[in-house]
Amino acid sequence: MWRWLPLIGFPLLFIGTTAFAFLGGLDESSTLIQRIAHHAALVLCFLCLWVAVARLVRNSRPTPIQTFWQTILAIVGNSVIAFLAFQIPGDFVNAGDFNPAASIVHVKSALLSALLAGLSFFVVLRLGLLVRFRRTRRSERNWRLMFFFIGVVFLIMIPIHPQLELNLGASEDVYFILFLLFSLTAIIFILMNSIRLAWIVRLSLREKGAAIGLGIAIVALLFCLLAALVNLTSFVPSTTAAPPFAFLVFFSLPLATASGFFLLFGLIYALTSVLSLIFHLPTTGDYRRSTDEMAAMQTLAGLLREVVESEKLHQWAVSTPVESGHANMAWLTVQNLESGSLTPHIMASRNIESERINELCDVTAIHNAVVQTREPVLIQDTLIDTRTRKSKSGEFESLLAIPLSTRTEVLAVLFASRDVVHAFEREDIETIGVFASQATLVLENARLLEAKIERERLANELAIARDVQQRLLPQSMPELPNLNLAASSVAAREVGGDYFDVLELDEGELAFIVADVSGKGTSAAFYMAEMQGIFQAVARIESAPDIFLGYTNRALGESLEKNIFVTAVYGILNCHSGSVSLARAGHTPAILVDASGNAKLLHSEGLGIGLDRGELFGDVLEVEHLTLNPDDLLVLYTDGVVESRNHEGEEFGYDRLLQTVQAARNEDAQGVHDAIRQTVDEFVGTNEPYGDDLTLMIIEWHGCETLSSGTAQTSLS
Repeated sequence: MWRWLPLIGFPLLFIGTTAFAFLGGLDESSTLIQRIAHHAALVLCFLCLWVAVARLVRNSRPTPIQTFWQTILAIVGNSVIAFLAFQIPGDFVNAGDFNPAASIVHVKSALLSALLAGLSFFVVLRLGLLVRFRRTRRSERNWRLMFFFIGVVFLIMIPIHPQLELNLGASEDVYFILFLLFSLTAIIFILMNSIRLAWIVRLSLREKGAAIGLGIAIVALLFCLLAALVNLTSFVPSTTAAPPFAFLVFFSLPLATASGFFLLFGLIYALTSVLSLIFHLPTTGDYRRSTDEMAAMQTLAGLLREVVESEKLHQWAVSTPVESGHANMAWLTVQNLESGSLTPHIMASRNIESERINELCDVTAIHNAVVQTREPVLIQDTLIDTRTRKSKSGEFESLLAIPLSTRTEVLAVLFASRDVVHAFEREDIETIGVFASQATLVLENARLLEAKIERERLANELAIARDVQQRLLPQSMPELPNLNLAASSVAAREVGGDYFDVLELDEGELAFIVADVSGKGTSAAFYMAEMQGIFQAVARIESAPDIFLGYTNRALGESLEKNIFVTAVYGILNCHSGSVSLARAGHTPAILVDASGNAKLLHSEGLGIGLDRGELFGDVLEVEHLTLNPDDLLVLYTDGVVESRNHEGEEFGYDRLLQTVQAARNEDAQGVHDAIRQTVDEFVGTNEPYGDDLTLMIIEWHGCETLSSGTAQTSLS
């Protein structure tokens, strides 16, 4: 509602005051109170017009060329309408006494004053955008002081307005001296503001040429307009004896004076702009060239900059906008989502402390807005934005936040602030954007280098872990009579979760185990190491399969995560008699192959270790007892063998495994082992990695009649 009040208030007040004067409200019978009230209404009326024009100008940010064009169109349009209004019949009784000969003079004066005031307001506010380009505290002060002294002159002129008919007596000389003094001061500040021409430097040669032509047109139009107002020329034909300015003075001497100052400012500013543009023409090419060279050198410096610590890179990023003069303060925020925190951290700042930053603005809200849109956030006045709090010291008036983003993510957000409102122009935003791009490149290079170093460190650690894990596996097989052994384990990653081991017990017995921890990688390797410790310790004391696996389930069940379990096949072999006790805790079934090549899967019941931590594990576990015949084979393996897949996604499967074992039956344990590995490799692809850890153990028993010790064979990969 408030935004529409000036647009509604001006026409209502204008029509009301004009009708009041037209109907005789200001004739000889009117009182002083009526005249003062009428002029108070006029002040309020044109104050509404000022606010309306100011909003119109503020809502657009045209280029200098567009500003000149709009000013020319406004001057021409208002002048044409004013010329037509001036042709309305009506004059004063005498040329110098401001006594209207008819009531229509009030309407004529009101129309001319409204047109002149609207034009002068538009000219001073529109050209003021150029004056306030790259504004500073001093320039803002000079701009406000110009309006202040023009306002003082406005107030001085009120008592000597002809319609008020105040008898000032001896005070007239005082008012005249004050008028001259403050008018001269206002003109001085008009001249000071007229040399604010920073926008000229960045124009191209073609734009400067166009601006010169348009500026000359503005000078000519305003000069002719001012000359016509005081009737210095004869190109305003009229039947009236009084000049146009007399009607403006009759309507409101203060308003006519202020409007004249505003138009004078427009004339002087256009003239100084034309002269400055002419003087800057020879430097256009050199400036553009130096700017392009500087941008290229800065980009090259960013590409070739030596990568240093992150702290120094962050400090460099916030120092660049400040040192280049585009900001008074700057800081850099980074949000570390990996840590689980949604609050961005201030990594570096320039000319401001981190604690002070949080007092002045909502860093989190602005940072998140930039990250979500991947676009800059510009706050030209911190007083009117809910995310910022204006500082009493005036150090924090405008704020710009620009993302440091790659194609996939926003690495950080660069904040820059100035100590005046509307401080960031388009060129400032573009330049700071270049700085942000350079900072992004530097930070990305540093991050990639850190990631590379981290990968190398992890690779070294994993290599060490793999070496340690390989050392946990048997380095050699025990030499026992009547046996041939062959085994290997290959991890799908640097470290794996498969485990095999053998342990020589008393009375010619051999404990053997093949286990598989669900999952892959370092967590599986950790549980594999724990399994190795349990096997080496418990199997020496309680070697019976049901007792050993029951203890293992209780021991590992305390440390296993909920989604982790272990499968295992564990057995005891009497090397003299060939008797075997075998238990399977959810593991792939062992294969028994006799001397003639017949093979079968040993499907004993059992749950995986860690799936049940109560009595169910022991109740379900089944121990299978069998006696080997001479040259029988036991084949133990993990699911990585049967679940290996080729390019078509087909599994190796149990049938291929049985066929491979039967085809290689005439080989010894090592030969059978190598045949299985070769067949799996050919099925998967010779150079293709395994999808899961792969472990294989072959036990061949020669019979009790063999007197010499067999050879222990192993293949560790």
